Amino acid sequence: MTEEKVEPTYVGENDNLVFIVPKELFTMKLSSEEKLDRKIANEFSKYLTGTFKGFQKANKTKYNNKDNSNTVVPTEGWDKFRKLAADKGIDLIGFTPVLKNFIFKNLPVVGKNAIVLGMQMDWNKIKTAPSILCGIEAFRVYYELGELTIELTEYLQNLGYKAEAHHPFGGKLLFTAHAVAAGLGYMGRNGLVITPEFGPRQRWSMITTDAEIPREQRRDFTDLIDFCQTCGLCIENCLGKATLDEPIEKIEGSGIITHIDRRKCIESLLMNNYCSNCLKVCPQGRK
Repeated sequence: MTEEKVEPTYVGENDNLVFIVPKELFTMKLSSEEKLDRKIANEFSKYLTGTFKGFQKANKTKYNNKDNSNTVVPTEGWDKFRKLAADKGIDLIGFTPVLKNFIFKNLPVVGKNAIVLGMQMDWNKIKTAPSILCGIEAFRVYYELGELTIELTEYLQNLGYKAEAHHPFGGKLLFTAHAVAAGLGYMGRNGLVITPEFGPRQRWSMITTDAEIPREQRRDFTDLIDFCQTCGLCIENCLGKATLDEPIEKIEGSGIITHIDRRKCIESLLMNNYCSNCLKVCPQGRK
C-alpha cells in the first residue's frame, strides 16, 4: 500500500531543537543479580517490543485522516473524550495550541491544537530505582500510554477530525513544554514536569488535531514551585551527575532551556536499568 502525501499544518523551524533517538536505547538490556522470573521476562519483552512497534504505528496515523475536516466539537464532546480516556487508564489530560517553537526541526505535524496525555508510573516500582522492576515499569508506561494515544487518535479521526498521534517514546514535539502550557504542571529543576498528582512520576504523549479545544482554568503552582526551588534532591542524587544545578539556554533567545546533560543521562540509563532515581528521590512524587 502506497502512503499518500499529507500536507502538514506546521513544520519545525527551530534550529536549536533537533530530534535524535539514541540508538543505544534500542539495544539496552536490563540487568539483575537474580535470575528473572519467566513471567517478568515475558512481560518486559512485550513492553519493549510493543513500545518500538507503537512508535512506528503512531508515526503513520497522519495517513488515516482521509478527507477529515471537522473542527467544531459539540458541547459534551470533550467530556465524552475525557471519560473515555480516563476509563482506559489516562491519568492526566490537558489542552493547548501547538507551540510552534517546540516542534523538532524539519518534522511535519498535522493539527494546530494539542491534547496532552499523562500516565503515572507506579510508585511501588519507582521506589526500587535503579532496579530491573523500575526499568520494566518505565517501558510498561511507554507501551500502554502509546497504545492508548493511538486508540484515542483513531477515535477522533472516526468522528471526522484531523489528528496525529505522538508516541511517548518520542514525538515530533517537546512534550514537557506542552504539558506546562496545558496547565498540567510546572517545569522542575531536573527538566521534568512536576504535577500536583504525581510529582515527576508520569510520562507524556500528545495528539495534535484541528478540533477546537476547550479553555482550561489555570491552576496555581506557586507553593509547589517554591518548594522545588529550595529542594534540589534530584540534582544531589543524580546517579549520572547529569542534572545541571544552573539550567542554561542553548542559544540566547531560542527558548530552549537545558536542565540535563543528555550524554551523561543516557550513559546512566544504560548502566542503571533505565535509572529513574530522580523520580524516586523527589518528595513531591512519593505516594
